Order: sequence, then C-alpha cells, then structure tokens
Amino acid sequence: MITHQCLDRQKLRTYFLSERNLLSGADRSAMSRVIIEKLVNLPVVREKSQILIYCSYLSEVETIPLLHRCLELGKRVSVPLTVPQRFELLVVAITDPATDLLPGYKGIPEPLPSLVEHQSVPPQSLEIAIIPGAVFDRAGYRLGYGGGYYDRFFAQKAPQAYRIGLAFSRQLVHRIPVLSHDIPLDMLVTEKEILAWPRSCEVKNSCL
Repeated sequence: MITHQCLDRQKLRTYFLSERNLLSGADRSAMSRVIIEKLVNLPVVREKSQILIYCSYLSEVETIPLLHRCLELGKRVSVPLTVPQRFELLVVAITDPATDLLPGYKGIPEPLPSLVEHQSVPPQSLEIAIIPGAVFDRAGYRLGYGGGYYDRFFAQKAPQAYRIGLAFSRQLVHRIPVLSHDIPLDMLVTEKEILAWPRSCEVKNSCL
C-alpha cells in the first residue's frame, strides 16, 4: 500500500530531479568544481585514505574529476558496483577511471566486473563514502532514486563510514518526509554551503 508520505517523497523526487536537469552543462560543471574543491579541503577528507565515491550520471554533481583528484592525493579510491539481482552494492577499488569504468547498471559508470575478484574492498574498511541523491534536507536526510541501495549498504555493511552527500543548492529543502529505513548523512556539501550533523543523532527522528 502506498502511503501519502510515500507519494510526497515521490513528488519531491520528481520535482527536484526536474529542477536539477534544468542546469546547463556549463553551470553544472562549474558548480561541481566548487563542490569538489570544498570537499577535498575538508579535514575529515584530508585525514582519511579509504574512500568510496559514486560515479556521476546525467545531471548529478560531477565526480569523475573527484576520482582523479583523490587518486592523485594517494587515497585508495573505490566505486560502487550495483548487483540488482541481490539489491546490493559491491565496493571495488580503481586506479584509473579511464580504463577501470564502463557503463553498467542503468548506464551508470561502474567498475569492470573483471575487477571484482582481485580489487573488491571490504565495506567495513571504508572510512568515507561520497553519495548522490535527488533531494536533501537540513536535518541530514536524503532521497535517492527509490531503490534503497545506499540505505541498505550503510545499515548492513558499512555503518562506520562517514557519509557525505554532494548536491547543488537547488536540491536542498527544509525537511523530507522520513521513513524508518532512511540512513542520515554526516555531512552535505553544496556549492554554497557545508552542513554537518553529529553522529550522535544516528536515529534522527528524535533529533528533528
């Protein structure tokens, strides 16, 4: 049964994806560069080495330059590989985005399946995870694309990872309707501001 809350979330997702799609390629690239610069200069990012980074698709904040930047900084960079048959994400290390990535699930750039055997990374070893979304709010919650992949991943496999969302400011709202399975962020970086939430509010329904 679809609740009114779920319908509200679907409407929010549809509306803000449309808003994000209105950005020109030039504006999206320029704002992505600002976001990446803010991100790589964060103390929490500078101090850690094991980092999972989503590969940008369509109108998301562009992360291919971020992959290169983190590799140049000597970090061990991993990228998610979607396994839709099991509704899960695998973590695979890459060393060269130009050769290690190909269009995968829904056309999203993903690691070559041949890398899984020798370059899989235990999720529990991740220190930071950079994740996408359709809508974000000022309480630390996000709406993804409806599959729940990241929420399951953090709940079941990598609860210790410091979760950082990347977004354009037009994707930010005051509050998102929250469901019990939603996993909050630790930080959100946009081209205009950086928002952070203490991990002590892990169950954020009580912190709203």
